[in-house]
Amino acid sequence: MGAAIDTVLCIHSFSSSARQYRSLAARLEPRFKVVAADLYGHGERGPWQGQGRFTISDEASPIEEQISGSSAVHLVAHSYGATVALHIAGRHRSRIRSMAFYEPSIWGTLAALLPGDPATLEIETVRDDTIRLIELGEMEAAAGRFIDYWVGAGAWAATPPERRPRIVATVRSLREGWHAAFSEPWTADALRSLDIPCLLMTGSRSTAAARRALRLVRETLPRTQVIEFDGLGHLGPITHPERVDDAVEAFLSERSQPWVQSSRLRTA
Repeated sequence: MGAAIDTVLCIHSFSSSARQYRSLAARLEPRFKVVAADLYGHGERGPWQGQGRFTISDEASPIEEQISGSSAVHLVAHSYGATVALHIAGRHRSRIRSMAFYEPSIWGTLAALLPGDPATLEIETVRDDTIRLIELGEMEAAAGRFIDYWVGAGAWAATPPERRPRIVATVRSLREGWHAAFSEPWTADALRSLDIPCLLMTGSRSTAAARRALRLVRETLPRTQVIEFDGLGHLGPITHPERVDDAVEAFLSERSQPWVQSSRLRTA
């Protein structure tokens, strides 16, 4: 019987799906077992049907089940998916070998550690605007506000009509996603306790909130490497997967070898 191979758990961003990781999976298999999970209300997973206030723990629970038999796990995640991945890392740190995150949306931590910061106020405004529109039943407008913030003004208007229903369907889960992300406030000490090699990725054209959140994670996690992709925005893993996949594949190839001490690298 051959030696067990490491598992790579991939968690997509909001309004995407597990299909986001098809190209990365094609690169990594069969060296790794790749598990790409759908969030609630995305891809093949239906909306959450539980009671009470939705939490990151609720979001993570069915995803954790997919790695129950894996003794060595690498986490690859994007945006809101990275918030879920951090939760999983905290619960299963003895099994987590590395983390590779593109702009983790740790909004609860940002609000707790940097209240009143312009970046915090920026993302809180987007949250409040989209929740208000959802509660008014204006789902297309909520989708437009959300997409235009992350991609740029006019992005929703330029979205092909055939793609809009899928995005609107995911936005039906957005209010719960905001509540979950803002209710997951890691303390600085808790983040420092995650002594796990971590690749942090960002785009030079990303929003202020995304870049400030990444900087906070970079300054707090004990072992990080940072890559900034020139010209990319928050949706870099979707718009330019080949560039992001190159970085993730190189990082995972190193991490799956006998232990190599990570060094802290900083963006300019």
